Amino acid sequence: MEKNYQKICSFYVSDWHLTAMLLPYVEEAGERNEHLNTILEKNISYNMKEILTRVKMSERKKEEIIKMDWENKTSIKYGDIKKYMERITKIDKQITIIVEGHRERIEYINKNIERWIKKSEKKLKRKEIKIINCYEVTEFNQDLQEILDSHDKILNTSGIHNIEEMYEGYVRKRA
Repeated sequence: MEKNYQKICSFYVSDWHLTAMLLPYVEEAGERNEHLNTILEKNISYNMKEILTRVKMSERKKEEIIKMDWENKTSIKYGDIKKYMERITKIDKQITIIVEGHRERIEYINKNIERWIKKSEKKLKRKEIKIINCYEVTEFNQDLQEILDSHDKILNTSGIHNIEEMYEGYVRKRA
């Protein structure tokens, strides 16, 4: 069975860095026919509004970005994730879910999303789902290899890249 979702990791050092790192990706979502969703532990709405006052971008685009749920406090329980996934996958676009929080929370959310995807495979047909997991750098040390191994790609301010391009000498451990 082919995996119908992609996991992307990202690392940030502060809420401002998280906001600045996500902004270029979020700004171009419309051109990629991508519907962005969030499951955030932190409320970054203030940061997003503030940073948008300082960037050159159309007012329409800024309004679209501000309308996103940067305060999202979606429960991580399977029942709530199931309802969330059923709601967001009704949209006829590629689905991207930005997940932010401490590592255990991200892993639990991912497990529930993957469980729902597996159970809903027939409903999803060929719908593409991306999960962007945003980890705060100060939270982990030696776990970097493990985090990279559990993701397909990496996101930074310049976009999505192969992990090997960003970490010279990185070799994916095989299970």
